[in-house]
Amino acid sequence: MATRSSSSAISAMTSATFIGGGSTSTVSNENDSDMSANDVRVTTRSLDIDGDDIQTYLSVMWGGGKLGLAFYDTESCQVQLMMDVVETEDFQILKRVKQQILPTCVITSSKQDDRLIKALTCKVNDLGELIEDENTAIDVQILPSLDFSLEVSKRRILNVSLPCIPEDYTESERTIYLTSLVPFEHVNMVRATGGLLKYLDKRRIGVELEESDIRVPILGLKTFSLHNMVLVDDNTYSALQIFHKEHHPSIYKFGGSGSKEGLSLFGIMNRTKSVIGSKMLRLWFLRPLQDVQILKERQDAVAFFLSPRNIEVVTSLQDCLRHIKHVSRILTRMRMAQASIGDWQALYKTAYNAIYIGDLCRAQSNNIMIFKKIANSFSEDLHRIANLISKIVDFDESAVLNRFVVKPNVDQDLDEKKRTYNGLPDFMTKVAKEELKKLSSDIKECNVIYLPQLGYLLAIPRTPDMKEEQHFHIDGLEFMFLSNNMVHYKSASTRELDAMLGDTQCEITDHETSIMHRLQDTVLEHSQVLFAVMEHAAELDCLISLAVCASDSNYIRPELTNDNQLIIQGGRHPLQELCVNPFVPNSTASGGNHSKMKFLTGPNSSGKSVYMKQVGLIVFMAHIGSFVPAESASIGIIDRIFTRIHTRESVSVGLSTFMIDLNQVSVALRCATERSLVIIDEFGKGTDIVDGIALLCASLQHWLQMNTQCPHVFVSSHFHTIIQQRLLPNSSQLSFQTLEALQDGNDLVFLYQLIDGHATCSYAHHIAAVAGLPDKLIHRAKHVETLLKENRPVRRADSSGLDAQYKCCETIVNRFLSMELKEEDLNKFLKDFVIPASKDLKHKEY
Repeated sequence: MATRSSSSAISAMTSATFIGGGSTSTVSNENDSDMSANDVRVTTRSLDIDGDDIQTYLSVMWGGGKLGLAFYDTESCQVQLMMDVVETEDFQILKRVKQQILPTCVITSSKQDDRLIKALTCKVNDLGELIEDENTAIDVQILPSLDFSLEVSKRRILNVSLPCIPEDYTESERTIYLTSLVPFEHVNMVRATGGLLKYLDKRRIGVELEESDIRVPILGLKTFSLHNMVLVDDNTYSALQIFHKEHHPSIYKFGGSGSKEGLSLFGIMNRTKSVIGSKMLRLWFLRPLQDVQILKERQDAVAFFLSPRNIEVVTSLQDCLRHIKHVSRILTRMRMAQASIGDWQALYKTAYNAIYIGDLCRAQSNNIMIFKKIANSFSEDLHRIANLISKIVDFDESAVLNRFVVKPNVDQDLDEKKRTYNGLPDFMTKVAKEELKKLSSDIKECNVIYLPQLGYLLAIPRTPDMKEEQHFHIDGLEFMFLSNNMVHYKSASTRELDAMLGDTQCEITDHETSIMHRLQDTVLEHSQVLFAVMEHAAELDCLISLAVCASDSNYIRPELTNDNQLIIQGGRHPLQELCVNPFVPNSTASGGNHSKMKFLTGPNSSGKSVYMKQVGLIVFMAHIGSFVPAESASIGIIDRIFTRIHTRESVSVGLSTFMIDLNQVSVALRCATERSLVIIDEFGKGTDIVDGIALLCASLQHWLQMNTQCPHVFVSSHFHTIIQQRLLPNSSQLSFQTLEALQDGNDLVFLYQLIDGHATCSYAHHIAAVAGLPDKLIHRAKHVETLLKENRPVRRADSSGLDAQYKCCETIVNRFLSMELKEEDLNKFLKDFVIPASKDLKHKEY
């Protein structure tokens, strides 16, 4: 174990002080000579730390809605990486990470969000709540954002010295090797790792007293996941078609704004009625769980909603969930005094429907956890918010005027102002009549109008005599302006109205705005209940969505167990069964008394890939709390799903197709445990047959040698040589299976039924004929196959004209062998005929 001095341990344990929302930091540090001028320096605290204590340094980056992190501990001297995961503003994943690894120092960028800084600074109690006590605050080191730049971080990782990397490796070989260890497509994780390596090198963690040429010991790089989460990488999500984004065919809409969810597991299971429900369901898919208790609580709720006697309850809840909005955005606009009348309507509908949801849930069984959560969270504060909005806001009038309007009988002063304002037309008509009497007989009509900011004005139609501005003068009146052929004046009566009534409309608007601000303050004071409404309503929406999908597709409730086994009776592929009719179900038994490695062979297009994906999807669905497509299922909790099915090629990766396949298998070989699920589809086909067989057999032997510690492995291959030559060892953990097919003459019938045994032929010729290859090519392929099986030479397809020459040559050779020649005659014969003839035919045998 690497140790360190007490002084160096103290210098590494620091705390950051933030002022003014994180824009300013306290600058002081006695032992910071190796920090650059741009670093945000921190205050050192006195700590009583034993030199042998284990120190854990956590580096965190949050961007684009995803959290990536890496940590280093002085006990193992390894850098452990967590792949990017979707993280919300409540930082639930970060809280669980901090609970799991208990960091003594946290590193992040100076450009990170203030909310993340606050979450990093506080410790987490056993209930997953942040503790904001200064005595329990975690030390946070804020480094320049340049230390976390993507390209610089990639270079640091590629230059790291590991004992497992030979010193004579070239730069390209190092890159290829480290690519198999670090998934560089996870941007936030790469940036966090780069920043961590920079910090370790600056602080010389563990080697403070050594010579300057001694580097910080890093013995390995590996990925880790949370204890209660199943780790599923992007490659697996794509290969199993859990998510599948389809882009709009128009080039103008090709991108994020023009994409939609295509045929995918999430696409068929997303029956949510609200936007927040859809977002939470996506989070469930991105965060499959190992927590049996939470999964069983979800299953209990799905079973309740599936019951025929609860159909009316489900329908009522769905009708209410349609009106539950994303209130956090509305509350944000309220804090900024930017809430529109549409926001108030959405907030009222949310509160009103949430009250109805709460009443429905309280009337149901107390055995369902989501009902308990809603009953405890939807408190009287929710009723108060709904009642206040209902009594104060006049939505009909607000929609007409496009501003916040208060209902009558809310404020007496406001009502009086509105009565005055509403009585103004009649009163102004009377004033206009009085003014008309005072004007000359040439003026036949006049009006008294009100304009905000200008007050009350006397409007007189423009007469033919009023040609220039000097003609607008009238005794007793003050000319104001000309508009729409109407001349506007101020008179003694209108000035009296200004003094008596003032700017009534503006006063009404100001008064109503004041009431709105007071209502906003009340709503914001009780914002926690609205956040609880949003969270629990979204969870309820997800559970009902899973129930609706299970009902429509005839899914059953799987039994979740801690036993390390996967038992599935009559399993079906949730996507494939929608595309074919009928779908042939197949059973699966892995672990327990059954072998954990299944080696599948069979004809092309017989259903091997569909079957293996089916197993992966059923296991995945069980770990989000969903029912599964099967007759019965007993699913043991797994920790990770690995796949080598789909090759995600990209010119930006800089790796060949086969190298990408190797990386996928490499990750499975290094990280798979006895509770992992590994699915490998035709690995080794991208290189020479002999090399591909060797690599596949070596990989499978590695797992077979683990005996009972072997992961659940499902592998398919067309390398029949592995079985024919018995290249795999005899093991109780290995069994061979195939997909049944019947051949009747030239017809091949796929039964898609999984049976024990192995296939002897891939029927590639039949598949080629179905695909439309010309008969001539298929006939030639069969001929070549026959020659290869009989170890006979394969001649070129265009060599029919040379057959006579070969026969002639053969005749000559036979006659030559039967002749008795002298040595000089033999030499002359070889020189004049045999050698030129062999050159002509370009055939060394002759």
